[in-house]
Amino acid sequence: MSNRRIAIGTRRSPLALHQTQIVVELLGGAHPEVPLEIREFDASGDRMLDVPAPLLAADAFTDTIERALLAGDIDVAVHSYKDLPLEGTPGLTIAAVPVRADPREALVCARPVTLRELQAGAVVGTSSIRRTEAVRRLRPDLHVKPIRGPVDMRVAKVLAGEYDAALLALAGLERLGLTQYVTEIFDLETMPPAAAQGALAVQCRTADSFTRDLLGDIDHAGLRGEVESELRALRLAAE
Repeated sequence: MSNRRIAIGTRRSPLALHQTQIVVELLGGAHPEVPLEIREFDASGDRMLDVPAPLLAADAFTDTIERALLAGDIDVAVHSYKDLPLEGTPGLTIAAVPVRADPREALVCARPVTLRELQAGAVVGTSSIRRTEAVRRLRPDLHVKPIRGPVDMRVAKVLAGEYDAALLALAGLERLGLTQYVTEIFDLETMPPAAAQGALAVQCRTADSFTRDLLGDIDHAGLRGEVESELRALRLAAE
């Protein structure tokens, strides 16, 4: 096999870098003969922290990396699968869905209280319409306030008292070792997560058969089918 060097693109956030390291270790285990390097990028969503998440473009957290991939500046891109636009990007392929962490939603709070135990009027941070609607359904007396930034930054804002609590994906908290601040984990019916939440998507150029074959060796067919089923349901609901 060729010893071509593979450049892997990722966002700069601690969570994105951790997830990329997972892929690097899997690829290194499957193909130790292939040199790997990581290149970091800021997506447009990372630079627009003053813009509420629902107002960002669908590709706000993948745009810069996908452009670098299409331009040949990198060979592989690692994403949180749920960040990818539903319609996909022409010329790019998701060649591996190697791992998925717990997809459930979690409440982060500086005190050991659940959502139902928060005082009326407490400020709960969330970055999504879906989570906002869930909070308003469960606790219409709470004040929902937008919260943006990397996962560790959002947790820090709660601990600093800027918010009484925040809703985040459990997967990111687990990967960053921040579960000590989780005071409640919601079941899938009470607070449905985003489609593909917790799963990694590893992209390459569709025409790059060498890299596509490499990534195929770390693909998990069962997880891929699970995630694709969730995304199909989301597409149907959007029609």
